[in-house]
Amino acid sequence: MKQFYVTDLKHGLQLNNETFAIKDATRQTTKAGKPFFRLTLQDKTGSIGAQIWSDSFASVDTKTISSGRVVMIDAMVEDYKGTLQLNISKLSAVDETALEEFVEASDFDLDDLWKQLREHIDSIQKPNIKKFLEKFFGDQDFCVRFKTAPAAEEIHHSFRGGLLEHVLEMLAIIDSFKKFYPEADYDIAKAGAILHDVGKLEEMKVEGTVVQRTKAGSLLGHIPLGFEMVSRYADNVLSLEEALNIKHIILSHHGQLEYGSPVKPATIEAIMVSEADDTSSKVRIFQKVLRRASSADGEFTEYDRILGTKVYKNTTLKSEATSLDDSELAHEQSSFA
Repeated sequence: MKQFYVTDLKHGLQLNNETFAIKDATRQTTKAGKPFFRLTLQDKTGSIGAQIWSDSFASVDTKTISSGRVVMIDAMVEDYKGTLQLNISKLSAVDETALEEFVEASDFDLDDLWKQLREHIDSIQKPNIKKFLEKFFGDQDFCVRFKTAPAAEEIHHSFRGGLLEHVLEMLAIIDSFKKFYPEADYDIAKAGAILHDVGKLEEMKVEGTVVQRTKAGSLLGHIPLGFEMVSRYADNVLSLEEALNIKHIILSHHGQLEYGSPVKPATIEAIMVSEADDTSSKVRIFQKVLRRASSADGEFTEYDRILGTKVYKNTTLKSEATSLDDSELAHEQSSFA
């Protein structure tokens, strides 16, 4: 039974006979010419980098080191440039029958999230668009995959239920526009947001504990795959104008040609979806970076190549807020004394 999860790890903690899944692993060589392994380990709460140096090889089953395997390790939690990592001294294979312990998952109950998505679909006013969405969500196999799929291999929402959570964040952002932008067709915007990443169901698959790219995903990518799916389901359901607008959202949701979209957003609904997508993705990356460095020393995290910056932890603001809460509680208690 697991004693420590990734979110429990603190600088200086010694792990003994602890289990994690291997997300990725490579054998490398130091400047001195000595071999070592660089790994990313994960469980349902997150992931953490790890190294196995050559002087520990005698206690390591190197044949077990491969993506998707569950392993038992002894390791020291260390702080490297503001980020926690593991220095592994022992590693062996373990039983893999309870993989849910090792697959990173949403903080939220997926049944509750699914109920929220269904409420959004039920709120669609235009019969054609609601019927179009029901063609997708009336398929039980599609629903299972959509409910549990990650939104990415690594960058953002890369966990079980990540796609569903990402879509709901986007829908919440789009709903906030209604008061200020009445010109938009919110049925089109909602349908586009729900399906903007639908191609990822064909682009990626989960093998054991690891998200892998399919052959179609590698050769085509999720935008063309999603466009094909939307085009197929739109036949004989949507009007030409409705289909054109939703297809445009699928193709343009990355916002820029250099980011993979073949066209830039050219409708108010498309820019809503694109910006909601970008906001949800970027804020999630900030959260991921902060959580990864939550137990590490220093006011800033290590430099993140995706964000292009170090992230300030705001520990002073948080401690001030805690102190304020404590003082308010003390005041309330004294007033009732």
